[in-house]
Amino acid sequence: MWRRSEARAPLRASLRRQLLLWVVLPLLPLVAVNAWLARDSARAAGNQAFDRSLQASARSIAEHVSVTDGELTVDIPVVALEMFESHFQDRVFYRVAFVGGRELTGNAALPLPVPLPPAFHTAFYDVRYQDAELRVAAYLFPFYYGGSNRLMVVQVGETTLSRQALAGALLRESLLHQLLLAAVAALFAAIGIHRVLRPVRNLGQVLAERGGDPELRLDPALVQQELKPLLLALNQALEQLQQQLAVRQRFIADAAHQLRTPLTLLKTQAQFAAAQGDDMLRARALAALEGSTDQLIRLAGQLLALSRLEPGSRRHEWQQLDLARLAREVSGDFILDALARGLDLGYEGEQSVPLRGDALMLREMLANLIDNALRYTPTGGVVTVRLVPESAGFCLSVSDSGPGIALAQRRCVFERFNRGGLLDGAGCGLGLAIVEEVANSHEASVTIEEAAEGGALLRVSFPA
Repeated sequence: MWRRSEARAPLRASLRRQLLLWVVLPLLPLVAVNAWLARDSARAAGNQAFDRSLQASARSIAEHVSVTDGELTVDIPVVALEMFESHFQDRVFYRVAFVGGRELTGNAALPLPVPLPPAFHTAFYDVRYQDAELRVAAYLFPFYYGGSNRLMVVQVGETTLSRQALAGALLRESLLHQLLLAAVAALFAAIGIHRVLRPVRNLGQVLAERGGDPELRLDPALVQQELKPLLLALNQALEQLQQQLAVRQRFIADAAHQLRTPLTLLKTQAQFAAAQGDDMLRARALAALEGSTDQLIRLAGQLLALSRLEPGSRRHEWQQLDLARLAREVSGDFILDALARGLDLGYEGEQSVPLRGDALMLREMLANLIDNALRYTPTGGVVTVRLVPESAGFCLSVSDSGPGIALAQRRCVFERFNRGGLLDGAGCGLGLAIVEEVANSHEASVTIEEAAEGGALLRVSFPA
């Protein structure tokens, strides 16, 4: 795998090179096919030029066939053979004969075309004769002799050196033109690709100059239509990055603000405990120090949980789960804490409720609901976790027999670090903020009502 990716890396290194290759490389087989076609065209053009001479020579010889004093004579005109003069020392062959009859003059073994052309027509064909390639023209015409019309044939053949030279010259000229056109096309393709990629280079320059600016947004109108999805995706990634930076900045600000007081208190309590000479006073100071430490640990844990729930801070790991089972498990985790506080903690409702969600986030939400109920319920009270169906879905609720939440405070308790006017120091003011964040991510709603036991009833309604 490593070698394969390393071998392919140079291709990925230059988009311009790839585009140019995809434009130029297809021209090569096209040039080859065109050269093959040009070879046949050059050969046909050469044959056409020389075939006219063959045909003229054959007809000229046919015109000089006559009967003198009852004798058949053939007068081969000099011009009929002089028209074949060339620089390649081509040899000329001819034959005059009756079709199917005796030879009159010329090369007797010169083969006839198959099939024979009709009278007053010329047939052109290629044969091998006397170890040479010949191009032959056969002209047939009727001739009255011996008291009847008889069909005569005049054949004139020439070796193909001149034809091959002419075809080669035409082919070379054609290939030169094709290669020149291919080079010009490659040049214009390179120039066009360079111009087309200019917006990409400009974007790279903008990113290099303003890469650290979280407010950077790229204008899709500055690039071609095919690159607009890339810019839109890049802008979306920049927005998500900005959100994540805002989340981190907010977390740092909240942590710095909320941890300053507990840490100062811890230091003061530690100094006070160290200064006590009485063992009982020192024990009380150490117990208070332990309680403050627990509170600080809880605050740090809730700050971290809240930072993970911020939009854009993490990818949700959605999965199919059983919310009823999850509620029973989380409730079981708080049994010992409830017994230590002298509270009755129980679960009521459905035994199985399928839900697609993030198990870690839902567990954090339930833990905060139950922990809040336990913290604000006096000894001997009751805390109940319920999961029941509703008309539009199902409802997860936690009720307690504590002091409840005043109607005027029910909206503001979802704000961070707002404890609903309670000053007992039992909480951090982040639990219900976490609950609302988790509910929103699962398209659920959170409401606060008065419980039948007299305390608070927090309902999380999930859609079907």
